[in-house]
Amino acid sequence: MQSSKSFGRKREEWSYTKNLSSSDKISSDTVLKRRKVNKALTIFRDLSHKLYCEYKSNQPVKLKAKLRALAEATRFMKAKRQWENTGKRLGHVDGIEVGDQFQYRAELIVIGLHQQHCCGIDYLGKGENSLATSIVVTHRYANVMKSSGCLLYEGHGGNPNIRDSVAPHDQKLARGNLALWNSMNAGSPVRVILQVSEKCEVMEELSNNVSYSYIYDGLYFVDNVTRVRGQFGKLVFKFVLKKMSNQPASVSPGDVMESKTFVKRQKSKGLVLSKEVVRINDISEGKEKLPIRVVTPVSYVEIPKPFGYLVNMTYPKMNRSMLGGGCNCANACVDCLECVCIAKNGGTLAYDGNRKLVSPMKSSFIYECGSSCLCSSSCINRVSQSGIHFQLEIFKTKSKGWGVRTRSFIPSGSFVCELIGEVVHLNNQKVGSNLHVDDYIINIGASGKGCIDATRHGNIGRFINHSCSPNLCVKDVMYDHSDKSLPHKMLFATKDIPAGRELSYDYNCCKVNFKVLSKICYCGSLECNGQIYIEATLKTYCKSGMTMGIHWKSIIVFIPIVA
Repeated sequence: MQSSKSFGRKREEWSYTKNLSSSDKISSDTVLKRRKVNKALTIFRDLSHKLYCEYKSNQPVKLKAKLRALAEATRFMKAKRQWENTGKRLGHVDGIEVGDQFQYRAELIVIGLHQQHCCGIDYLGKGENSLATSIVVTHRYANVMKSSGCLLYEGHGGNPNIRDSVAPHDQKLARGNLALWNSMNAGSPVRVILQVSEKCEVMEELSNNVSYSYIYDGLYFVDNVTRVRGQFGKLVFKFVLKKMSNQPASVSPGDVMESKTFVKRQKSKGLVLSKEVVRINDISEGKEKLPIRVVTPVSYVEIPKPFGYLVNMTYPKMNRSMLGGGCNCANACVDCLECVCIAKNGGTLAYDGNRKLVSPMKSSFIYECGSSCLCSSSCINRVSQSGIHFQLEIFKTKSKGWGVRTRSFIPSGSFVCELIGEVVHLNNQKVGSNLHVDDYIINIGASGKGCIDATRHGNIGRFINHSCSPNLCVKDVMYDHSDKSLPHKMLFATKDIPAGRELSYDYNCCKVNFKVLSKICYCGSLECNGQIYIEATLKTYCKSGMTMGIHWKSIIVFIPIVA
């Protein structure tokens, strides 16, 4: 095995020195690659969902239909040359950041993070010239993750948990095991992907109601290896891997348990960061299903200015055309081709079986079933009107004022919250001239009759900051009336959002032809263009005497135009 030392590189040379959270200028190539990765993921998810809808009607076991759809989508994209990062490589993969989370293992193949369909160890080269490129840490082997960044990883082979028909046998120093051994001698980096599990309340086809996702945890080096008797009495390899320094955390300490299964909390008890204290236990005062706390650094004693918390939009005395007759579906609108609400969505459901957006980047208007429909409250087409289902908290950011972050994992496509306030008519004088720095005004859209004023009355949505690379998108949802000029502004996750991550959306999602004023953007994303645009009239700024100071970044300000 000494010949493998010819690969020798000192571990320090592989130290992860790139600070992904810094606001330093990132090359255009890096930004472009990340966009390509995101595009490949979007294509894969849309295609696999479409195939799943086709297969499940003819497949008695829905899990098999799902696996078939994922495999078929992977093969189709390969044939169309839509994969990214197809060549195997050591170190980080272009366009993928530590902490990125993925819904399915097949996605790891499509983007080149891990190119093995089943095996947990991926490698390049052969025999003594092989080196491990990545490993997937699953619950099927006796793997142990320590909160200190140390991983005890069991080698490949001889495990009947993988195949029931295979009898336990001693593991051999070959293929993936040999590649990890060579990586230890060479000091080369290994990408680590963690399998995380969570309670799945909707997908009944999954055994034990558990679904899995995958999170990229960064680069590790193989520090040591031993050969011991495993859980089935056979000899197994135990590789000790240690995380390289200066890498961002992909999961919070509370989400990493020192056991062989990496389990997400089913109901998070909160992410308590160091040097932070809870100032308000529930800013909604019990109006939301889950409490929304306010946390600040120990040295910061101020709290958000008081406002009336709302869980429903309030409208002025203007004519709103109410919905006529709703759908007559008696089966939760899943298979009803005659559903009038589904017909308004182009004949297809906007949500999948997990109550997530089918394609978060498409569909502008979404029609949900409402009070005039005969379907039950558990209808698959009633998602955003059911309120907040994730634990959120308001916190003090370093440079953006107040912000909102999640205390639990939010899957891609999930509904997060509504932007709620008082609908103000465009003729209101406050919108025209008396805007103040502490006002929260949200544009309904170019075709809207007014704007949402969350200054005196609103919800947690008023605190969500802007980002040039947001993890939320705004959708116009209709369910309680038919006036398209007054839609509900709903926020959905455009990607998997780990616990502890700040929530953000693009303030310029409602674009209108108007003069804009720009200022410095502090979102710190890879795609940040350095400026944030606030749509407003120059006249408004002159009358109020406001300057483009840092306080503007901490509030949501959209001044709509008169159509």
